[in-house]
Amino acid sequence: MTSHPNPPCPTEDATRSTVYAIVGAMAPMTGVELADETTLVADLAYDSLRLIELTLALEQGFGLPELPQEETAMVTTLGDIVRMVAAARRQEAAR
Repeated sequence: MTSHPNPPCPTEDATRSTVYAIVGAMAPMTGVELADETTLVADLAYDSLRLIELTLALEQGFGLPELPQEETAMVTTLGDIVRMVAAARRQEAAR
């Protein structure tokens, strides 16, 4: 049996800066300091269409398969997104 080298398992910290960059670039409300507690709807003025666009941008930006709708529906803060994307990246790295 041959083994294939696995890429290093991504961490939340390694994912955070890219998530913040994508979310910040797409946010309807600008000038908000981004933190894990920042809410997408109340603080950044995301609406349902923009949230769908954000999901697609995250999938493309991180090379992920489609994120499960039941998970994306539960996301309300930047910290939620970081954890969701980091988990999806770990899952992909394990494949």
